[in-house]
Amino acid sequence: MMPKITFAPAMRYVEARVGETILRAAARARVAISQRCGGKGTCTMCKVKVEPDSLVSPAQEREKRMIGEDNLACGMRLACQTQVQGETRVQLKEDRLAAVVRAQLEKQRQEREE
Repeated sequence: MMPKITFAPAMRYVEARVGETILRAAARARVAISQRCGGKGTCTMCKVKVEPDSLVSPAQEREKRMIGEDNLACGMRLACQTQVQGETRVQLKEDRLAAVVRAQLEKQRQEREE
């Protein structure tokens, strides 16, 4: 059975092959993760937060250099360098407009429930 990757806050998921990068799996799931270097780990645009209970490959030297030990300790990873090893949950950066729209929709939902 292939492990599942869940992308939050969109709550979209895709089954991935063990060893597949988060970036490649996201592309198959049509989840947008920005990148400019073609997956070479040099632009750092594809930073994502991997939840602590996720099963992913350990960070290699290139990734450690590019994002730093402090970010790694907080769960930050480069999607183009991080390989899926099992069930994985990824937090994506939400752009500002999407965050504002989501907050407004949540506020409206709460007002209707009152």
